[in-house]
Order: sequence, then structure tokens, then C-alpha cells
Amino acid sequence: MKNAFTLAEVLVTLGIIGVVAAMTVPNLMENYQRQSYVTQLRKVYSELSQAAETAMTENNTQRLSEVRALRQSALTFLTTYFKTVQSCTSSNLTECLADEYTTLSGVEFPNTLTSNDACAVLASGSTLCLRKLDSSLIATVDINGKQPPNIYGRDLFILSVDSDGSVTSTVSPDSATLEGCMGGEYGVCFAQILRDGWIMDY
Repeated sequence: MKNAFTLAEVLVTLGIIGVVAAMTVPNLMENYQRQSYVTQLRKVYSELSQAAETAMTENNTQRLSEVRALRQSALTFLTTYFKTVQSCTSSNLTECLADEYTTLSGVEFPNTLTSNDACAVLASGSTLCLRKLDSSLIATVDINGKQPPNIYGRDLFILSVDSDGSVTSTVSPDSATLEGCMGGEYGVCFAQILRDGWIMDY
């Protein structure tokens, strides 16, 4: 006499496996997507850091504001120190950025993107925008260009490039809160990712 599973036992087992998969696969997919966003953000962060360092080395200066290309314009800096496939100025920024962005809570992201001096679509597909301040830069990054989800804190982030060329958050990571990130507070989402060791756990 041979031992074997009955059809009913096999179907019950498959049903249990199906239920467990239905409960866990969405979470796994969401975690994977978040990690891919962080990976791309970190890549642009690295490119921005290297560009600032290269620019200051070539110009024999320790101040970003003394870089010749940046003194000319943000667009000149972008096209000189990054591999770009398209560039935009304040008059046509929508050719590099999505028409609309929202916050994680689902409301329209404040329209501060138009204050950028220039944007460029990088060879990686990310969009990088720069706004010149007195001695530093504000960098707006859409890690996948105009592609969805176009949500601040998912694929849109705001960074700061300090006068010494270091790339940081516009606010102190210690003061970053989930509520601030969800509500679209300026630079908070990137500060939270930095504080948590390059993990998007919101």
C-alpha cells in the first residue's frame, strides 16, 4: 500500500500558500520599490558631490561660489559637470519636471519648483534642478524624471549643497519628523532618509 496525499489535502495546502503569499507579496514589492528609490537618490547624491568636488578642484578654490561655471549660471554648471541629455531654464522647467507633484498625504506639493534657476535631465534619467543662493545651492532631484509617482518624499527630494561642496539636507536630520515629510515640509524627507541611514521607512 502506497502513502499519498489526497486531492483535498493538496488543495488545502495550496490555498494556505496562496493566502500567505497574498498577505506578504505586496509588502515585499513595496519595500523593494522604496529601496530602488533610495538607491537612485543615493546615485544622484553621489554625482552631485563628485561634481561639486571636481568643480572646486578645477577652479583651485575651496568655495563653491567661486567656481567659474557656477558664477556664469546654474545651467552652465549643470551642463559642464554632469552628463545631461536635456536642459531647461526657469522659462521651460516643465520640459524637465512633471506638471504636478503631490505630498505623501495626497495634497498638491507647494509650487516651489519654479524658483529653480535651471534643470537638466541626466543620462541616468533623473532630473536635477539647481537654485543659486549667496554661497550655496538648493538642489531639487526627481530621481526618475517626469515618470510617476511624482510624489515628494518618494521620487522628489530637496537637498542642499553647502559652500564647501558638501551635500546635506536643508534642515537638521535630528529635527526631521514623519509629519513634516508627509506634509511636504521643505527638505524634511531627505533629512529623514539621511538620519535613518539611507532607509526609506515611511
